[in-house]
Amino acid sequence: LVVLQQFPASMAYVVSANMDMKVPDYKLEASISKIFASEAAWYVTDECIQVLGGMGYMKETGVERVLRDLRIFRIFEGTNDILRLFVALTGIEVRGSLCSVVLNPFVLSLFCSSLFSLCSKVGIPTGLSLEGIVHPGLDNSAYLVREFFLKDLFLRAQPCNQQFHLKRVADAAIDIYAMAVVISRASRSLSLGQPTAEHEKLLCQTWSHEAFERVRENLRAVKSSTWNQSFADMKLISNAVVQNKGILATHPLGF
Repeated sequence: LVVLQQFPASMAYVVSANMDMKVPDYKLEASISKIFASEAAWYVTDECIQVLGGMGYMKETGVERVLRDLRIFRIFEGTNDILRLFVALTGIEVRGSLCSVVLNPFVLSLFCSSLFSLCSKVGIPTGLSLEGIVHPGLDNSAYLVREFFLKDLFLRAQPCNQQFHLKRVADAAIDIYAMAVVISRASRSLSLGQPTAEHEKLLCQTWSHEAFERVRENLRAVKSSTWNQSFADMKLISNAVVQNKGILATHPLGF
C-alpha cells in the first residue's frame, strides 16, 4: 500500500516537469499516470476496508465515502479501458478511429520507440547501459528496467487489432514507465542524501522486482500459443452468450 501511495505522486511530478519544460507531447505519460493513480487509489482504499472489516462500511471511519467517490475515477477523463488501448497503440498510425489502424511490420518497433521517448523524459537514457546516470545503489533496479527497452521483445508480435493482447502490452508499458519514474526519484534522493533516501531505495527495489516479473509475463503471453488459444476460446464464449442473449450453460440440477 505504501508503494502504491508513493508512485502516483512520482508520476505527477514527472508529468508536471514535462509541462514546465514545455515538452510538446505528454499525452502518453498523462494517460499512464491516470490509469495507474486511479487503480492504485481504488486498490488501497479497498484494502483499507478489508483491514477494517465490517467497520469499514461505517460512516465514522470515513472510508466508505472515499470508496464510493473513487469508483468514478476509472471512468471519467478517459475510461481506463480506452486509455489502455491508447497506451498500447501509441506509435501506431491511427487514421479516423482506433478501428482503422494501419498495420505495418514496424508497429511494435514504433511502440518501443515511444517507450524510449518516455524513458528519456524521466532522465533515463536509451542506451544499453545506465551506468553513471542512475545512483550506484540502484544498479540492479536499473538493469531490470533496461532489459525491457530492447526492441526484440516487441518485434515478434503484432496484436494491433486484438484488445486482449493490447491490454497486456499496455500493462507492460505502464509497469516499465513506473519503474523508470521510481528509479529516477530514488536516484535523485540518494544523490542528494535525502533523509528518506534509503527508504525510497527499498520501495524502488521492491517495485522493480515485482514489476519485472509482471512485464515479462505479459510480454510472454502476447507471444504465447497457449494464450492465443485462450483468447480464441474467450471470443467463442462471448459470441455464444451474445447470440443466446444470456448465459448459455444449463443449470446442473436441471431447472
